[in-house]
This record gives sequence, C-alpha cells and structure tokens, in this order.
Amino acid sequence: MLVLGIETSCDETATAVLNISSPGSFKILSECVASQTDVHRAYGGVVPELASREHLTALPLLLEECLAQSQVPLEKIDLIGVTCGPGLKGCLLTGVEFAKGLSIASRVPTVGVNHIEGHVWAPRLIHPELEPPFLALIASGGHSEIQIVKGIGEYELIARTVDDAAGEAFDKSAALMDFPYPGGPALAQMADTFAGKPRFALPKVMREAKGLSFAGLKTAISLLVQREKQSGSFQSSKAEIASAVQNAIVDALLFKVGKALEASRLSTLVVTGGVSANAYLREKAMSLRVPHVLFPAKQHCMDNAAMIAYVAGIRFLICGECGSQKESLEIHPRWPIEHAGEQLV
Repeated sequence: MLVLGIETSCDETATAVLNISSPGSFKILSECVASQTDVHRAYGGVVPELASREHLTALPLLLEECLAQSQVPLEKIDLIGVTCGPGLKGCLLTGVEFAKGLSIASRVPTVGVNHIEGHVWAPRLIHPELEPPFLALIASGGHSEIQIVKGIGEYELIARTVDDAAGEAFDKSAALMDFPYPGGPALAQMADTFAGKPRFALPKVMREAKGLSFAGLKTAISLLVQREKQSGSFQSSKAEIASAVQNAIVDALLFKVGKALEASRLSTLVVTGGVSANAYLREKAMSLRVPHVLFPAKQHCMDNAAMIAYVAGIRFLICGECGSQKESLEIHPRWPIEHAGEQLV
C-alpha cells in the first residue's frame, strides 16, 4: 500500500511517501521538509498566521518534489494520511484541506492522524522490531508526556505537561541567555562543550508535581543569568550555565520516567519528539534501569510526514479507519493521544 503523509501542525511543512505492507514491513520512498525558522526568527517565536501562509505556499511544491523522488505518481497513491491535531489551528486547517482536495481529486481515502501518536511510533521507522507494551516519553517543543503504549490507539496517560513542554523550557532558557531563536538546540550544543559538573545549583523540579512541570526553573535561571551579568562573568561562564540548564531539564524528565518504569515494570522505553535529538538526554536515558531504550532517527525526532504516513497506513490496515473523501474530516487543535481513535472522521 502506497501512503502519502502530510504534516503541517506547526512551523514545518512535510510530505512523505511510504510503501507499507504490515506494521513491521515498510519502506520510506521519499521525504521532504520545509522549515520556517528564518520566517519566525525576527519575532522570537512561531507566528500562527505566517506559519499557515507558509504551509499554503510550500505544500504544492513539496508534494510535487516528494512524488518525483519516490517515482510514484499521485494516481498510484492508495491512502493519504494527514495530521489533524494537536497543533496550531490555521496550520492544521491548511494541511487537512489540502489533503481533502487531493482525496476528492484522486478518489483516495484519507486518515486523520494524531501528531503525538506519530511521534510515539516514529522509532519504529528504524526499529521495526519495536512491539508494545512499552513506555514512551514524548518530549517536543509543544508537548511533553509519558504514556504506556499498549498498541496502536491504546494509550494510558502517566503524566503530561502542565506549563512548559521540554522544548519550550530549552527555548525560553536560551532566550534568557541571549541565544537567538530557536535557542534550545544552540543552548544544548554549548552545554555539550562544558566538561565536568557545573557549580551552579538549579532547582530539581517535578519531584512533587503530578504532571510534568518546570515551575520555578525559569525564574532560577533568570536570577542566575542576571547575577552573572552583573558580576561581569556571564560570557566566561555561559557554557557552564548552559550545562546546568540542560542537566536540570533532562534530570527532571528522567526522574518522572524512572518512577513510571518502576511502577509499570515495562522492559522497553521509547524516547521520542524533537527533544529526543538531544545527545545528553539520549546518554542519560540509556543509563536508566531498563533493558531496551529506543529513539527515532534524528530526522524523525522533529515534525515529519513519514511518521504520519506510517500511523495512517497501520491504522487503515489494522483498524480500517479512514475519512474516505468525507468533508467531515476535522482538525483538533487540542487532541489527547488517549482519544486518538475517536475523532478521525
């Protein structure tokens, strides 16, 4: 089955074509991604209206490029998978309406995919042996959550973001340290240049909170940066501060993951989402007391259409879920993964 994936949940436009015959037997034929980082840098964050317009411009071009790379004409596509949520309303709407148009024109059924569910299964794109049940830490720019994965469409929430997601914690900390947008990756890169244990003590968050909360961390970082600037030592200690920030964020996430592993007694941990590209997070996750720790490929940590096409194809094969040209395929800006199978059409 040839599946076209479309992803427009935030500020990256992505398309992909996969050939899927079973959950463990598939091949990525092509992937295309258009980033909008340069568009939003001047504003210090994603501007939803601008993001939607960029998707509108990029989608037809990426579709053409993706089909050309895969050497699959549109009339040979068997299924279209598109992100319906969660995400920015206008961005989701652009992708879904584009998919509807393709569905009607080519008479191809459409599956609406939960973006977080895409991240959960992204590691299987390079680890086809991955089988549930497993524990998943999804850590991205807009979402952080820990889920017990029992199968496609079967999830049990352990904890979820109550304020900033992990990616936001990195980016906002980076902004306090004068890194240009998006600062999170630059902060992490600088942190990795510091050898040794940072002398700066930042609060250990998430110890008592039921959800995933970084409450108090940004305030502590802001006060630390102000103190170092006033003393004139900020530039010389910037890498050490970055290391302390990265340590604090990763430590908080893995503290919660460790507790969830103890309670669930699962033998496999999946770490996925944009922040799973972080080298320090990967290193520390591998040291947890769990037999198997899996990550996506670096290009599949970020928002991508391969994971959307994969989930769409598996849902169609296993569950028979599709929109099939129905105009009722809707967007869901807030769409908990536990309800991923309830709002597809």
